[in-house]
Amino acid sequence: MDVAILTFQGLPQLEPFDAGLLPALRALGLDANPVIWDDPTMDWRTARLSVVRSTWDSHLRRDTFVAWASKVSKLTQLHNPADVLRWNTHKSYLRELTAKGVSVTDTVWVPQGGTLDVGAVMRERSWDAVVLKPAVSAGALKTYVLPRAEAGTASARVEEMARECEVMVQPYLTAFEREGERAYIFFDGEFSHAVHRPPTLKSAPRSFSEPRAFTPENAAELKLAEQVIAAVGQPLRYARVDVATDNTGQPRLQELEVTEPCLFLSLDPQAAGRLARAIARKL
Repeated sequence: MDVAILTFQGLPQLEPFDAGLLPALRALGLDANPVIWDDPTMDWRTARLSVVRSTWDSHLRRDTFVAWASKVSKLTQLHNPADVLRWNTHKSYLRELTAKGVSVTDTVWVPQGGTLDVGAVMRERSWDAVVLKPAVSAGALKTYVLPRAEAGTASARVEEMARECEVMVQPYLTAFEREGERAYIFFDGEFSHAVHRPPTLKSAPRSFSEPRAFTPENAAELKLAEQVIAAVGQPLRYARVDVATDNTGQPRLQELEVTEPCLFLSLDPQAAGRLARAIARKL
């Protein structure tokens, strides 16, 4: 096999938005097939190159996934690399990017076993509502939105969550309801396409419900996305930079997704081919 496209048992044929990667690779003459990342029968030496794609249970077993990536990277060429996967699967990477000058959504970090007076933070920072999320998470798992009137409940929730892991406390960005997030997608460090995404939280009000492609017109946002890619400091086969508008109207990095993001290939007719060529260049 030339290329193993890695997914999980819940999506054996890949995520629908990204399924076009397989025919795009085959059109280049490559033998490409989906593989379940934790399939115990898989001999990784039989794949010349393996690309992490729809491994959407990895955050539920981060330690297992990170150990798997380290092991497999010695048997096949793995993209993104194992050290990138380890770094990106804990949201503390956002602290590193902040230290490098990237404008990241304001965050208070609560260490595992810690507590926080959420009401005091909200008064100090003039936040009307907060978002609570674990530092290892995906798809809004165990993510909560609470208004200032429920600050006491938020403090108790933080303490409960922190028994298991580090916790992030952020302002709720009201622009999400109108704009969602803007996802800027890169292959081999080069911008490919952009997508408007609705809020991840299903309970959040929203002005649209399905992701849609758009042509970037906000130079500051695209520059921020490019700054994020440059700040990583090493090549990435694929990356999705999720940007949102903060409550002062400024674009901020929400997430840098370089582990298993949906890349919305089907929303741009050329995107699958771009990624396929980026992969082929590594063979």
